[in-house]
Amino acid sequence: MCVGKDSLASALGGSEASFHLGLIAFGVLYTPISTLIGIGTNLFSRYNEYQADEFAENHHNGEALISSLKKLSKNNLSNLTPHPAYVFFHYSHPPLLKRIRAIRQ
Repeated sequence: MCVGKDSLASALGGSEASFHLGLIAFGVLYTPISTLIGIGTNLFSRYNEYQADEFAENHHNGEALISSLKKLSKNNLSNLTPHPAYVFFHYSHPPLLKRIRAIRQ
């Protein structure tokens, strides 16, 4: 796709297409696509995590789940209050306090 395209090579300052310039062009073009895909998969994963927490709370013991989540958070030194923008872009699981609030509702 990117390898062998003279237009991409010239945009990067090359005189003709080469494998190395093709790799650089691919990296430049793939980064925004990867970011959007990552945001989408993180949103889907967080939605599924809330669904799993709700199932555990309805069919088992929600307080035991909360206790386990607190222990995991403590052992992993998790940030209890991450910035919402950072959560949106990077977290595949909801933050602990939001999960606890959702379980207790």
